[in-house]
Amino acid sequence: MKNLFLIFFLFPLMLFSQEFEIGGSVETKAILSSENENPFWFHTNTNYVLGELTNLSATAELKASLTYSKFKLNAGAAVYGRDGVENNVQRRDLYLQFENSWLLATVGPKKQKEMLDGLSATNQNFLWSGNARPLPGILLEANNPLKISNTFGLDWGIGHYELNDNRFVDGTHVHYKRLALITTFNENHKLTAKIRHYAQWGGTSPVYGDLKDEFKDFFKIFFAANSTEIGLENETKNAIGNHLGSYMLTYEFKNKLGEFSIYHEHPFEDGSGTRLANLPDGVWGIYFKPENQKIISSVLYEYIDTSDQSGNKSVSGFDGYFGNNLYRSGWTYEENIIGAPFILFDKSIVIDGDNTAFISNRSKVHHFALMGAFSKFQWKLKSTYTKYLGTYRKPFFPEWKYWYNYGSLSYKSEKLGTFTVLGGADFSNIADTLIGGGIAYSYSF
Repeated sequence: MKNLFLIFFLFPLMLFSQEFEIGGSVETKAILSSENENPFWFHTNTNYVLGELTNLSATAELKASLTYSKFKLNAGAAVYGRDGVENNVQRRDLYLQFENSWLLATVGPKKQKEMLDGLSATNQNFLWSGNARPLPGILLEANNPLKISNTFGLDWGIGHYELNDNRFVDGTHVHYKRLALITTFNENHKLTAKIRHYAQWGGTSPVYGDLKDEFKDFFKIFFAANSTEIGLENETKNAIGNHLGSYMLTYEFKNKLGEFSIYHEHPFEDGSGTRLANLPDGVWGIYFKPENQKIISSVLYEYIDTSDQSGNKSVSGFDGYFGNNLYRSGWTYEENIIGAPFILFDKSIVIDGDNTAFISNRSKVHHFALMGAFSKFQWKLKSTYTKYLGTYRKPFFPEWKYWYNYGSLSYKSEKLGTFTVLGGADFSNIADTLIGGGIAYSYSF
């Protein structure tokens, strides 16, 4: 029915368009593991295409575009089916999009753009890594940076999303905005300073009932203002809703060796985080694309730290990344962490007024990844060492230590599609060694 809607929408536009393009892809995967659960990098940051228990999956995607003289219309739909999850068949994408030289407007859920060749553990967004399915919503953003001068440009975006899953506060809204200053010194050097802000608000709480979600309340959310709407201390003294954000600084440069990108993303959930009291928390990374790409085409290293959280004092500490006392399902969608996947959420715990499913929000992560190609083959490797510390209130003794490893080798045929073999191995001091392997096939048209 949804696909019929897309066809109905596009057909009259096709009659008057200057250029019409349609394309798509199909992909299928088969996975086997030594234990019930798949290796970490098999299912993490896949937009929930694969679940922890998935053995078979199939994805189909269809995209269309209509190009006019001054603007372009895009539409897309993607659906996947897999075993090992509660809902076997689900949509990934279902969107309509308008774009011109300065504006990109998207209505409906759409998979985020893959950054840094898919090597990053957070996809260069600590708060929205692609670990969960895309959220339904509306996003207005710059299609190209707004040019202020030859040196400075502005990137911006504002959006509204709905958390329409089964959660503690039903019908929760999500507000989003970003603003970035791009400084281009010359063709070889660029510095970007970016701030992102997300806020969960509105909905119906089983404890407090309907929370205010009128238009006038949106302005309090936009500016993170406090409110007396309910008697919860963190709402009246701090800000209405559950606020998350990050500062990001990226320096890109080129030399004879290749292209480099050095970046730091600093998360915050309250005033102490905005004042950088939670340093060194965040993502510290370097990405390198060599000039000579005969074997290795890109390399990445990231250090991710969420252990400080402004300390363990009740006045300004216990930031509790991705969790919230009012919005007790936290920063999740369908019980999957939306942001960095190194926050542990136990799906077996029943969330109520006393319990939360966040069992560890403090971790230290070393992540290394690289990829390359030779002939018609492409390969990718990931290796991630993680120490989970639990929470300040319930620390892990001993610390949970995991070493996640992943590798894939693909052969691409222009006529037949792409064939891939993949393998993974997870080692831990508190769990049995987990080894998995699989095959995948994809075809694009």
